[in-house]
Amino acid sequence: MADIQYVRVWRLKRGATSEDVEALASSGVVEMQRWIPGVRRLALLRLQGEPTQYIMTLIFVNYEAYVYWRQVEDEAPNYWERYASISAHWEQLCELVTEYIGELVVDTVIDKHM
Repeated sequence: MADIQYVRVWRLKRGATSEDVEALASSGVVEMQRWIPGVRRLALLRLQGEPTQYIMTLIFVNYEAYVYWRQVEDEAPNYWERYASISAHWEQLCELVTEYIGELVVDTVIDKHM
């Protein structure tokens, strides 16, 4: 079964800085994802030419892991104080523009120095 990739496009809210978003992503957001089984990878991309927009990708080991992650994301703020705090802080800094989910069909590392 192929990995599942989930992509969200975020936009900074007025008054938020890229430094704040990037610091929160590299600490608190990464920490939250480590708590959830089946999350393989998280990446954050600041868009060139659109410094107020980011693409966040999460890769899951399978679709079931993604479904479980969605359940945790929906319910965790009610049960885990740390998760709720990080999620609330993220939503103070960014607004969701759009999101996508799909099966990862090509994911190749190309290293010309091999």
